[in-house]
Amino acid sequence: MGKKLIIAGGGIGGLAAAVALERAGVDARVYERAPSFVEVGAGMSLWPNATRILKSWDLLEPIRSLGELVTHFDLLRPDGSTLSEIPVGGLETPAICIHRADLHGILRKALKPEFLNSGLTLNSFSQGPDGRVAALFSGGLKVEADGLVGADGVNSVVRTQLHGSHAPVYRGYTIWRGIARDIVAGKRGHISETWGRGQRFGIMPIGQGRVCWYATRNGPATRPDGTEGRKREIQGLFGGWHRPIQELIEATEPELIMKNDARDRRPLRKWGIGSVTLLGDAAHPITPNVGQGACMAIEDAACLAKSLQSEPDLARAFLAYEEARTRRTAFVGLRSRHIGTIGQLENRVLTQARDAIAQFVLRVSGDIALSTVYAYEV
Repeated sequence: MGKKLIIAGGGIGGLAAAVALERAGVDARVYERAPSFVEVGAGMSLWPNATRILKSWDLLEPIRSLGELVTHFDLLRPDGSTLSEIPVGGLETPAICIHRADLHGILRKALKPEFLNSGLTLNSFSQGPDGRVAALFSGGLKVEADGLVGADGVNSVVRTQLHGSHAPVYRGYTIWRGIARDIVAGKRGHISETWGRGQRFGIMPIGQGRVCWYATRNGPATRPDGTEGRKREIQGLFGGWHRPIQELIEATEPELIMKNDARDRRPLRKWGIGSVTLLGDAAHPITPNVGQGACMAIEDAACLAKSLQSEPDLARAFLAYEEARTRRTAFVGLRSRHIGTIGQLENRVLTQARDAIAQFVLRVSGDIALSTVYAYEV
């Protein structure tokens, strides 16, 4: 194929793109601003729409060995009673929960070391009349290539240069995440989310004796920690909720509890221009309510490689890729936002109605509702 691409960003999306493109015969080099390729973060879910792709890259088995298979999703009340228990399965590949760093490491090991460049921040880029791209990095490094893929996250430099600077949209709630060890978090293969009033708590076993948990609370953006400290604040917010919520929080080191605002962006009609395009959170950041952030980036990577294999002209290949992805990612992003809004309802009457409806609808058609997202094939 003879194409050379620059990938800005070495997170899950950037590495997935490099893996997909390398397998398609494209010379894709990753440039990451962090001093080394070490991913931080908590647990994450990989649903069948992503594990199917990872299997095609021969990466599913190492992921399975480090993660935890998911067989059921349980929706609970704060007292521990069940609203719905939805089986997860029946598709070609499984759903798996895994530590984000473990997935990052597997993708990184699938690439040749010379493809990975760290400690380099993208400052700007330009396109010549022939469509070739020149990217300027920190330290004065200039790299030229046939094209550029911006996989540099929600605050993407590539997106900003293409579309201007616009802050992500805050969706009204804060998210805490942590990882605990050696806690029995429920039935094997089950992940769960508990809905309260303006608060939720999720539990995800992620393999190797670890459990990822997350907690949400309605409130203003960039809320400061309580005076009692982050860990004690969360324990107070979820006091009286079912086991093992308090045990999980207590088993988590305070300095390892992460806190973020729930934010996304309104969909773009067009992601890139000419020989420059976007991928993952740089193109379509979404709230985490359907566990599809990394899955969408993996789908993007597979679709981008497929487009480049079928279309020799780079700009037309990028355009075909965007046309194949914009509707899908907008649909998933909107669905995630709506689920977050429903889960964060605070009014007593509305939450009672929500729980009754969820109990009926998910019991009757939960597998159908899931299949619209998880059974998708690139």
